[in-house]
Amino acid sequence: MGRFFRIVGELLITCGLVVFGFLAYMYWGTALRANSAQQTYTSELTKQWAAANPLTALAELRTIPAGTPFALLRIPQFGQAWQLAVVQGTGVSQLLLAPGHVPGTALPGRVGNFAVAAHRVTAGNPFWGLPSLRKGSMINVETITGTYEYTVTSGPTRVSAGDLSALAAVPFHPGEQPTQRLITLITCDPPWTGTSRVVVTGVLLRTLPRAPGS
Repeated sequence: MGRFFRIVGELLITCGLVVFGFLAYMYWGTALRANSAQQTYTSELTKQWAAANPLTALAELRTIPAGTPFALLRIPQFGQAWQLAVVQGTGVSQLLLAPGHVPGTALPGRVGNFAVAAHRVTAGNPFWGLPSLRKGSMINVETITGTYEYTVTSGPTRVSAGDLSALAAVPFHPGEQPTQRLITLITCDPPWTGTSRVVVTGVLLRTLPRAPGS
């Protein structure tokens, strides 16, 4: 009987170590991987933008391959150093490294809804602070064409995971024709389960065109 309990004890310890290792990877391992990718993305964008031809900038934005970084997201409320590169697409491989632009939604600064999704925890916890944004909070998006400054107009709003109305051209109003240049940020709620979503929406305040060679 003593040998039986010893074996059971060893199995429980082993299982505990496996679970701890998995959680450690999900929290710290994915963060290291995402941080490394973010540094690479930011460096790539800085070089591309410095050599950009303004005449072809819009054409380049319209044909972004999945997983390609194309914008820098800044939320001043999260601190001066808070900045994340945004990639095209919201597949598993994209969101493990960066916030992702939801395919089919508008591009930054365009009429319609520029929607971006990201993890609340893991992958560096990119949108951990999203529920703290309130009306009047600023969201800045920089691309090859310039910087777009948005102000939060609604949120945080919690919806079910299957509710896709936040991705409509006019958030939460499917079928309505857009007249404004909007932004929507989306993440999971509660943080570890993702059974619901937290949604924050905003409207474009102004555009700062990129100076040549900057």
